[in-house]
Amino acid sequence: MSPVLAGVLQFLALFAALALAYRPLGDYMARVYSSDKHLRVEKWIYRAIGANPSTEMRWPAYLRGVLAFSAVSVLFLYLMQRLQGSLPGSLGFVSIPADQAFNTAASFVANTNWQSY
Repeated sequence: MSPVLAGVLQFLALFAALALAYRPLGDYMARVYSSDKHLRVEKWIYRAIGANPSTEMRWPAYLRGVLAFSAVSVLFLYLMQRLQGSLPGSLGFVSIPADQAFNTAASFVANTNWQSY
């Protein structure tokens, strides 16, 4: 089979799968995202983080959420790279130096993807 024919068949298979799935998946997503009902687990999470699901988030709360998530992400990525050599399944790689680990973690979170390795 030629690569062009394989590509066309793959495109047609993807198009057919999307054509079959868009209606049931779209109906499900509309039902989930427009419903006022919340699962018990969701209610517990809302209560734990102090969120009110029936009100819209104002920009100061959104800003705090984005900054907190970014700070936790930088810390997590930094630690993962610094502990890389001692993590299970490290494939024998050594840990990344501190400055390079911070540089890479900050660039991933800032979505610049600057990588010096």
